[in-house]
Amino acid sequence: MTKTLTFKNAELAPVGNFLATLSLKNKASRGRTKLIKFISTKNDEYNEDRKEALEPFFKDGELLKDAAGNVDQENNAKAAKVAAEIEVEPAVIEFTEYSDKMKALYEAISDYSGELSDTDATIYDLLMDQLETAFENEKEGK
Repeated sequence: MTKTLTFKNAELAPVGNFLATLSLKNKASRGRTKLIKFISTKNDEYNEDRKEALEPFFKDGELLKDAAGNVDQENNAKAAKVAAEIEVEPAVIEFTEYSDKMKALYEAISDYSGELSDTDATIYDLLMDQLETAFENEKEGK
């Protein structure tokens, strides 16, 4: 059975950064390292897709300008819309090959004793939702 985690493109970097701050040992640490590598690869793909999609709205690294030399507001709005659409696209991370390491990561962070607040708490919840879905389905035979 294929095991996956699904994040929005814009969530990739915050999740990876959060994982890097956790104090983990042994197999859980190795699972974190693998997951960070997967996240980094997906984030690189996202950044490349974003760059390609926004290229028509820029010239020489700046938003296109109107005849008066001001930023073309219609163009700016279109670029913002394209960027927003790409940010919410799903980034699916397949980790079947490293399932035992990811399960160790899941178990370690489900019992994580460190305090989490603000953004870290939100990212922790997001990550746990994904890991729970991956491993709870396993228990149910799905």
